[in-house]
Amino acid sequence: MSGLTKNLLLSLLLISSNGGLGWLINQLPTKSELKLSDSTILGLTIGCIFFQVILTFISSDSQQQSSTSTATSNQSTSNNWIGGFLPLLGGGILSIFLYLKLVPTEFSLITSYASLIMFALGAILPPVLILPEKWRKWLLWLIPGFGIFLTVHLILKQQQFPAVVSLILTGIITVILAAKDFFKIFITELSVVWEEYQRQGAVSAATWIKDKFEDVISPFQRDYYKALEYKCRDFETQGLDNEWTLELKNVFVQLKISANSANNARQDIIPQSLNQNSEKSIWDFLAANKSGENQFKKIVILGRPGSGKTTLLRHLTLIYATKQETKINPRPPQLIPILFYLREIRDEIANHHPSLEDLIKQHLEKLKINNKPLKTPIYWLQKNLYKNRFLILLDGLDEVADKNQRQQVRTWVDRQMEAYPDTIFILTSRPNGYRELQRQVSVNELEVQPFNRGQIEEFLHSWYLQTEIKSRAGQSDEGVKQAAKEQANKLINRIQDSQNSRAIAAMAVNPLLLTMIATVHRRGNVLPGKRVELYKEICQILLEKRQRAKNIPDALTASQKQSFLQELALKLMQKEVREFNLAEGVGYIQQQLTTLPQHFANAEAFIRHIRDDCGLLVEKENDIYEFAHLSFQEYLAAVEIKESNQEDILIRNINNSWWAETIRLYATVNDATNLIRAVINMPVPSINAFLVVADYEEEGWRIDNQVRQQISEKLDAGLESDDSEIFKLAAGVKLAKRLNNLVRVDENAEVDNSCVTCAEYKLFLLENGHNPQQNLLTQSFVKGTAKNIVDDITLEDANRFCVWLSLKDTSNQLDKLATWYRLPTLKERKQYNIPEENKTKIRLVRCKLPLKYSQLAKYLMRGEWREADEETFKVMLQVAGRENQGYLDIEAIDNFPCEDLRIIDTLWVSASNGHFGFSVQKEIYQSLGGKREYNEKVWNAFCDRVGWKIGGSWLRYDDYTFNLNAPKRDTFLPLPLCDNAPAPVGKLFSSLAQKLVNCNI
Repeated sequence: MSGLTKNLLLSLLLISSNGGLGWLINQLPTKSELKLSDSTILGLTIGCIFFQVILTFISSDSQQQSSTSTATSNQSTSNNWIGGFLPLLGGGILSIFLYLKLVPTEFSLITSYASLIMFALGAILPPVLILPEKWRKWLLWLIPGFGIFLTVHLILKQQQFPAVVSLILTGIITVILAAKDFFKIFITELSVVWEEYQRQGAVSAATWIKDKFEDVISPFQRDYYKALEYKCRDFETQGLDNEWTLELKNVFVQLKISANSANNARQDIIPQSLNQNSEKSIWDFLAANKSGENQFKKIVILGRPGSGKTTLLRHLTLIYATKQETKINPRPPQLIPILFYLREIRDEIANHHPSLEDLIKQHLEKLKINNKPLKTPIYWLQKNLYKNRFLILLDGLDEVADKNQRQQVRTWVDRQMEAYPDTIFILTSRPNGYRELQRQVSVNELEVQPFNRGQIEEFLHSWYLQTEIKSRAGQSDEGVKQAAKEQANKLINRIQDSQNSRAIAAMAVNPLLLTMIATVHRRGNVLPGKRVELYKEICQILLEKRQRAKNIPDALTASQKQSFLQELALKLMQKEVREFNLAEGVGYIQQQLTTLPQHFANAEAFIRHIRDDCGLLVEKENDIYEFAHLSFQEYLAAVEIKESNQEDILIRNINNSWWAETIRLYATVNDATNLIRAVINMPVPSINAFLVVADYEEEGWRIDNQVRQQISEKLDAGLESDDSEIFKLAAGVKLAKRLNNLVRVDENAEVDNSCVTCAEYKLFLLENGHNPQQNLLTQSFVKGTAKNIVDDITLEDANRFCVWLSLKDTSNQLDKLATWYRLPTLKERKQYNIPEENKTKIRLVRCKLPLKYSQLAKYLMRGEWREADEETFKVMLQVAGRENQGYLDIEAIDNFPCEDLRIIDTLWVSASNGHFGFSVQKEIYQSLGGKREYNEKVWNAFCDRVGWKIGGSWLRYDDYTFNLNAPKRDTFLPLPLCDNAPAPVGKLFSSLAQKLVNCNI
């Protein structure tokens, strides 16, 4: 008799004997109806108990011998067999009390029911302890079965109320058993939610008490926070649209921040690469602590123009001022923000070298609440300063235009950091304006990452919703929300349409440019393809189109207004300042205004008109003006230089970081030959000069062919430079040229016509924190080898290079199709005549694949084979629409799209250099005689050949060697995706092999 049959039979015998015994005991109060003597009933009871003891002993021994694989777990349950007799013992004791008539008559009925329940438990517990785990869950259904029996019994006894109660309880138990997994998950999730609700409630209550206490003991701090809220609550739209003001808290998107040295931070407004692994926000760095001490006290945040550095600090200030920090991070440091704009205090720092305490005091005295200046209690200031409770925010080091003054400001900041080593400082700057300065204090250098796809979508949905609400006087019903959602989705789809708007997608990763794009799109204008055209369109909207749309009379045309602003912008650029007072502004443009009729020539009225009606100028303080964003000033100056033929200004400043963005903007709309020639003629070009021209290939500058060749040679010379910055710029240009010259071989693939050089591979090592001199290929990085082809590269390292290159592509965050670089497959090597000796070199193939395969590609290229196998399982179920079933059946395999199967196989074959892949397995299967019809002999031989079985036994998943060092005969990956499938694995793989043949894979 098999173990299963014996266990089942024993359990049925136990249930029957217990049930019979329970029925007998239940009849004791009315035993006269049975015509059985008391001694007979007592004898039957003892006999049943004795029989159950024997059965339990037998079943216990049987269970211990039934399986070796579950010996440990079953031993513990079989050793507890005596527990099954406890209810029986209790039922026996009650029956004796009833038999001896020791129970009062009025309690005899309830006592008999108690005995029945105890014997029912005796019927359930022993089988639960005896049967295997998977059978136990079915025995739980004995409980509702007993409930039904009890209900029927009560009805027969005409006990209506107990019968109804029994029926209700039985129904509840039945529902719980039927949906026990649901209730288990529900209770678990509910407990998590409840714990979080309690935590949030406790935090909110503690915060409320703390806030009220602070308001009582420090009314100044309450007023200070209110003043900060008033100053930082608005989303500064850089003059793009001042018909209404959006609230910062409603449109702000948390920026991603990554650790990055100033030497690696990029200056260009549109990045060429992304750190896709960065998921941290500034709050993660602020909250990072060890042993109660913050790990990031001196922070420098670097970011490109328009990347959101200022907005980030304003949002930090707003969150602390409104005491919302615990809603963003569960354990933020409790700090009091002090926000400085360095361009506003640069003269005070350079001329008077104030202490931090004095500067804070001066800053606070400028704030107002209820039109009254704040009066700062000296004890409050000193107490919080010396107890390190202040969060010192210093915005815009690069906006201190004069390099000498900027160095003075940086030195002052360093001294304050040294004077207050436990106070948290955050300094922001563009990379160029920061790294050319001398630094005295060690800081944590972080970089603001460009928007990814999710951030772009989040911002656009928030921006459109808030704009629609404001434009409808605060109306926020479902119709408004739907209209905003439709508009946002239209723009999102346009940005993601990589075939027609790659330039738009590249600009959209910059928060400032994205806001401009949204503004242009909402007004129904055609989106431009270059950022200089975007600036032009925005200026047109602000200077003329908005007034025209609102039927506002306008005496000057947009081109007339812009010409005056161009003159103003160029004057500010030449003085290397952003701010000007009204008298200075009048002086800058008065002469040009005199060319207009007398009633147009009021310079003060013109500046106020641009401020109030157009929004391109803003009044930061009383009588202190500046352009709404430095980028507008740089753009307008570039246009003025072009129209007035003053290119020599740019040539003289080719080495000045203040002019870098203006030069780039100028070069995108004008012939850049003279600018490039100026760099060529430098005896030793500086990093700043190389930075300005390094992106000439990506931005499509117009350059004379001879000069283009000369700058290429100059940059090539930089490949041998001992200056790591110059080398990285030169190598980056060389790599960009390579990627721009790949040869398209079909609609989805482009192939490189040469192999990667030592310089390009060295750039990969440097950007990933490796020292080329410690690399095994040290001989490839000696002087004079930069242009040589790098050789002796392992497959793993070549794949890592491809991953690095793929992650540098900005469009991968935005496009519906991701760009991926990989190595050529064997088929492609033959098809495109790639020499066999190139296997140890890096020859690139660029392809497009759906975003759903991006994670699989990353795992494969990184050599994370187990993760790749699991991701393959996941993505194939997704494509087949069988996530709920958790397996592929024959029908799903037969209908699996050929293109998706080809993508998966190509990724595996390419990443493993032909070691792994469905097509590799198919070739082996067919070589053994495998066909569509399942053949068990062929199947077993195949499983042994690819390494799925050893000696006829399946390997456990953990026993596989998930790397390329597995025996050469093992081509076990990807593993068969047939877990839980009802059909045999062999039949499913036979179908897959035939599908590969049908798809010509």
